[in-house]
Amino acid sequence: MNILEKLEQLIITISNNNKLKVEKNNIEEIKESKDYVSNMIFEQATKAMAVEIPKPDYQYDSISSLILDWTAAAESDETYLWGGFQILGLFESLGYPSHFWKIYNDSRFWKNNPQPEAEAISEEFLPKLNFFHKSGHGDDGTFGCILREKGVYPCPIYFYDKGIWFKMDMTLGEYYDTMILCKAVFYWQYFYIDTAEIVKKLGNFKPRFQEYGAYYFEGPTGASFFDQYEDGTFTTSAEGVLHQMKIIIKRFPKLFPDVDLAYFKERCDALEKALNK
Repeated sequence: MNILEKLEQLIITISNNNKLKVEKNNIEEIKESKDYVSNMIFEQATKAMAVEIPKPDYQYDSISSLILDWTAAAESDETYLWGGFQILGLFESLGYPSHFWKIYNDSRFWKNNPQPEAEAISEEFLPKLNFFHKSGHGDDGTFGCILREKGVYPCPIYFYDKGIWFKMDMTLGEYYDTMILCKAVFYWQYFYIDTAEIVKKLGNFKPRFQEYGAYYFEGPTGASFFDQYEDGTFTTSAEGVLHQMKIIIKRFPKLFPDVDLAYFKERCDALEKALNK
């Protein structure tokens, strides 16, 4: 199956699950336009990258603008959960200017979360980073990205989360396959990022900070998960990642009984042990 067929199968699975609510889904619209390629966008991408893009990879452009947004309501002691995606086509990701990160990586961000190594390269690095996947559930600050270097293809894959970025050990195709395996649930990427790197980058990272006597929050609000940064329940982003891992492990057996959680539990346990040291 190509990537459009794989994502359609995921959407069908989600839509047929009576424990979930599909807030938005435009698969039929995308299927109608799947063979359309904008020559202007294609030429812009090939010019920017100075490489020939293999035809099998055109499939990653055919899913441009595909959206899925699903939710699982909170029940009794179970926490609200969501997932989905909004796709930017491959050629757009390769050729368009990148600015999605500017809302997060400003001077105030670095002042309140000192990371000298990352800040030192950010002005050169971040414009090369462009997203191909973001949340379908509003702006939660998470993005699947490619790093664009002229003359280099395939592009390395990164996960960007509200100002922090992680290199992922997977290809573009593997990213999509893994996202589908995880039902595109919010924060699935952290199960595939090295524990030591999560602790290093997020162990002291505080989205909630004080400035001029008032508290501020770097990131979206409105969902109970993010509200727990606002009210001080989570003091670091690493705590939030661990919390979300536990929610996924708790709720998936009822929502998605076909998913083997052994690997998820292993990664969750490793992060919890690392944070408790």
